[in-house]
Amino acid sequence: MDYVVSGLYARRMLRSLRCDREAAIIPLSWSRSVGSIRSGAYVPLTEEGCTRLGMQSVPTKKSPMRVIVPDACKRFCRFDEFESQVISKAVSGKPFVKISPEIAIAGPELLFIDAVATLPLYRVLLLGMELCGTYSLRQSFPSAERPVYGIEPVTSVEKISETIDDLRGARVHGAGRVKDILPFLMEGSASPMESVLALMLRLPVMRGGLGLGIPKLNPVIPIEEEFRCFTSAKTFRPDIYFDKVPIDLEYESEEFHPELGNWDRLDAASRAAIQKKSQGDKQRMRLIQSMGIRVFQVTYEDFKTNEAFDKLTEQLLRQIEDITGRSMDAKRRKLGGYEATVRRSSLFESLIKNREA
Repeated sequence: MDYVVSGLYARRMLRSLRCDREAAIIPLSWSRSVGSIRSGAYVPLTEEGCTRLGMQSVPTKKSPMRVIVPDACKRFCRFDEFESQVISKAVSGKPFVKISPEIAIAGPELLFIDAVATLPLYRVLLLGMELCGTYSLRQSFPSAERPVYGIEPVTSVEKISETIDDLRGARVHGAGRVKDILPFLMEGSASPMESVLALMLRLPVMRGGLGLGIPKLNPVIPIEEEFRCFTSAKTFRPDIYFDKVPIDLEYESEEFHPELGNWDRLDAASRAAIQKKSQGDKQRMRLIQSMGIRVFQVTYEDFKTNEAFDKLTEQLLRQIEDITGRSMDAKRRKLGGYEATVRRSSLFESLIKNREA
């Protein structure tokens, strides 16, 4: 193995693998990958080779490729198109993913840690939601191509936490901040817009969110025995679920997220996954409500402006008051402060406009 790539190029390569449903994601152990890097081997990357690996361009001085090396002595100082990320301590398990005979990439856990060191908080969390979710952006996103839906997550909060524990004492850039960010990372998101909505709900007011607690995304909820006569299903999956209220926020896409591109450009498996979910949504919502769970519908129109999202917020607060009988006036006052309003507006616009990490 001549390279273990990290950073933007690695994120794009992993997206290419996830979007190609037939591609095998082959994890590699530390010893099988990093050993040959110690020799300082260098294989030039051609434009043809980059295209084959799902890269949009050959690395350049302005857009260098981050390469993991085992110590500072092995930095790629001679080559302007490379920059080095030193990870001096072996990580247990299989922290890399094989791309080709000469290239591996940092696995999803290491990519998340690298993102913490190089990207703003909201982009780190969007990337984490994608990696822990059942969708993947295209490597060229934003574009006319839409995300791929209905695929398996490639990591989890637990796996990222375990990797951080492995790296303790290794002085890996970004590792120290991950523990502070992980409490805000949620698993199970099914689309980019679900991730945006969940983060706005979850993040504390001081970070620009609504601070409404920790929702569960697409959790498996068993259907109570007395309601089995209405359905053949034994479980259901609410989109964004606050079990302590209880309320289920259902994101109703406008013809399957038109803001992300043309429906016809979706691959057949993604279309099938979305259609299957859509066909049962109305029946599912009736069943959810009959079980005493309030359903609150959210559409893309609610995200078009800050004003529209503020109206959505007020409607949601009123729903919570109606369900719980508890006043949300303290929350309104907190959200209505000048600094909170500015932070919320900034976070909202950042999440909507920058869903690529």
